Amino acid sequence: MSHQLLPLRDLKSRVLEEAQTSPLIGAFASDDSLSYLFLKPAGVYDLAAIVDGDASSCAAEWPLLAWDEREMHDERNIAFAGYPQPDPVVTGRGLTTVVVGPVHAGIIEPGRFTFTTSGEVVVNLEAQLQFSRRGVERRLEGLDAIAAARSIARICGGCSVSRSWSYARALEAIAGVTCDRSAELARVVLAELERLYNHLFDLASACSGAGFARGQMEGLRLKERVQRLCAQQGGHRFLFDTIVPGGVSESVLFERPALRSDVRALHGEIEAYGASLFATSSLVGRFERAGTVSAEVARAFGAVGPTSRASDGIIDVRVFSPYGAYGELQPVVATAREGDVSARVRVKYREALESLRLIDCVLEELGSARIANPHAIEPRNGHSIVATEGPRGAEITCVDVVEGRLHRLHVISASFRNWPIVVRAMEGNIIPDFPLVNKSFNLCYACADR
Repeated sequence: MSHQLLPLRDLKSRVLEEAQTSPLIGAFASDDSLSYLFLKPAGVYDLAAIVDGDASSCAAEWPLLAWDEREMHDERNIAFAGYPQPDPVVTGRGLTTVVVGPVHAGIIEPGRFTFTTSGEVVVNLEAQLQFSRRGVERRLEGLDAIAAARSIARICGGCSVSRSWSYARALEAIAGVTCDRSAELARVVLAELERLYNHLFDLASACSGAGFARGQMEGLRLKERVQRLCAQQGGHRFLFDTIVPGGVSESVLFERPALRSDVRALHGEIEAYGASLFATSSLVGRFERAGTVSAEVARAFGAVGPTSRASDGIIDVRVFSPYGAYGELQPVVATAREGDVSARVRVKYREALESLRLIDCVLEELGSARIANPHAIEPRNGHSIVATEGPRGAEITCVDVVEGRLHRLHVISASFRNWPIVVRAMEGNIIPDFPLVNKSFNLCYACADR
């Protein structure tokens, strides 16, 4: 990880130049500075500048920065010259506007989706989130950096492990701490369990969006089995506080033989589940060509995770910029080219099977060995930016610590990065396709509404 400070007048040109060779993954600001983040095999690094005037917007050239720059303006009062105007609500003869939300049936969090249609076809969709904005970053600034880990883990339930790992690695980098091999292996098991239950839930949700109740129920049954394993092996269905700065909780993976047996049984059941789904022609017919995201759109908007890899992307942080024990384990990256619902479902299915393989490999290496207790962490002063690969993609944590307290925290979730792409995926589809298209991404509201 490196941190390069530039004059504000040179920042845009350097960002656009660097984006031609390294993945651009986001941006954030403090009250007096702004940073644009990139991913390289060696890790995350940023190009930064002190704000002593208006900054030049990069969103016109890289739409993935549109939300980041809007957020910097709203949260930190950074003025951007040349920022493209938001799309207006489309009105006119022959067009109909339909508003869904922000309150929805079921238990999902609030979000308002405004559809403009010409006949049955959607010609414009606007998504408005942030109804449950909590101001997590500002609330945590000034707190003890170690104690804040518990709150980081609860920004979102479904991404708790990957975000906790990202935050822990940031503090460990500042403190110069390297975790024991046994702890790094345990972290892989926890992260892959989280990826597994999320992907199974996503497969079930895609079946629900297509009206295939049998596939939904079977997917939910398998997801429940994995979450019960999470509770048994980590003390919580969402694995809260299992990864901590310095290692892992002392209460994880006590029943490893039972876990390995369950994982091997699940492998056969999940294989059979996927085979059943892809052999159902009516379901496959609903999945194919729905909610297509081209490779060009995915790249321009900075898609991450399965969203990117289903649209001809190749980057998986576990492989592209390995961390922990992933360098030796070498996960197999699942990809597809079509960019539709079918591609996203197939990528997640193959990733679920790969998670089971990785867990089995790690448990074999761990055997009955004792997992090391967490190292004591004493971060004093430092700056660190870390990326991990969560279920929905890259989870970025940017940390500035001063005398052991958080001076600045910024979290870029995979959901925050991917939500604008859901809007583009609906172009040319019909409103009844939205539940199917949306659930093929199955992004988190809480991650965006942090």
